[in-house]
Amino acid sequence: MGGTPSDDKTDVLHVVEQAMRIRMVWEEVCTSHWARPFDEVLEALTVAAHRWDVPIDPSFTKRAALEIHAGSWE
Repeated sequence: MGGTPSDDKTDVLHVVEQAMRIRMVWEEVCTSHWARPFDEVLEALTVAAHRWDVPIDPSFTKRAALEIHAGSWE
């Protein structure tokens, strides 16, 4: 960010759009795979991220899958 106001607005919109996609991946997998076996959750996260065009690293994917598998955000 640092160009024209129009460029800054476009950058912000891209960040917001990416955040919304990440949220959709999380919600999709949580609702369909809550407390399911870890490997199932991991695969579902990977598939959903690909479908929503969200780049995620393997370390984050494993941590997120563990949270969903464990059935608790607390």
